[in-house]
Amino acid sequence: MSTINMSGKGEKKWWYRIGVMIMVGVFCAGLDVYHNGRITWSIWVLAAILFFGVGFTFLNKYGRA
Repeated sequence: MSTINMSGKGEKKWWYRIGVMIMVGVFCAGLDVYHNGRITWSIWVLAAILFFGVGFTFLNKYGRA
């Protein structure tokens, strides 16, 4: 059992990296929408970030014997 206490010690949850990747993706999409009014090129950036970030997180979680 590991919990995060007020001093910041403890283990990160398995979904922590997925949340970080989603926040980075939303940030990239937000920048593109702000400058162009729509999502143009960053859809490929978002797809790559989510594919690798979420994929590797699931591999770490479920790919170990």
